[in-house]
Amino acid sequence: MSNIVIFKNMPNDNEFIEWIDENPKGFVLNIHRRQDPSNIHESHPRIHFANCSQLNKKPGSSTTGDYFKVCSNSIEELEQWSWVKYQKGLNPCRICKEKGLPVEQLTGIQNFQVTSALSLKSDIYKLEKRLASEANSNKRTEIETLIKARLGQGRFRQKLLELYPNCPLTGLDVQSLLIASHIKPWSKCNNEERLDPSNGLMLAPHIDALFDSGLITFDTDGTIKIHPTIDPENQKRLGIAPDMKLKIRPESEKYFEYHRNHVFQKEE
Repeated sequence: MSNIVIFKNMPNDNEFIEWIDENPKGFVLNIHRRQDPSNIHESHPRIHFANCSQLNKKPGSSTTGDYFKVCSNSIEELEQWSWVKYQKGLNPCRICKEKGLPVEQLTGIQNFQVTSALSLKSDIYKLEKRLASEANSNKRTEIETLIKARLGQGRFRQKLLELYPNCPLTGLDVQSLLIASHIKPWSKCNNEERLDPSNGLMLAPHIDALFDSGLITFDTDGTIKIHPTIDPENQKRLGIAPDMKLKIRPESEKYFEYHRNHVFQKEE
């Protein structure tokens, strides 16, 4: 589940100061209220350590002024938030950078879910433009259905993160890298199944690729089944093993049954 907290439009900022006191090792984005997401020349959101001296943190006073704060203990989540909101990465505070703010590790974060999130936002924007100019009622209904489906994908991911805050096989918990994977494939689902969080897992990218292509599946007791084309040496390289298990939720059993019978590649 996301732990991002946003502080703005407050007469004073005691809640923000409280968050800083409770999360001394967290991170804070300091963003001007007039920041224009569509202006590529605007400066990138500036990130600080929560204990940065540049952040005004006097109890009872207005600490935000012309700025609002976006806070989290996860620098990866803040990076993803910035790309989705402003299509920009993070601009490190000079003092914090000198003190070791780990921004450099995020330069490639635009791939995986960040790219997916931006693509989703772009798709919805294009569909809304088409809807605004479409007069034919049947086509308008079709476009509205597509918009609802695309919006549903975002909600599907958020619900899945509540169930699976990390990959159940690898333990990866960098949310910007986790893939919201359908157990029963999207193309084979009805609308209800597509948005059902019981029909999903949050998976590390390479596990998602194996699961999606039918090279791994899971038995009724949750034990992994690995296709024989993935030999023991490659299993080691991928970090998977025949004794791995995941806990299958009762509501998900029917979806895993479909995956075993129709997605997992049968031995020839």
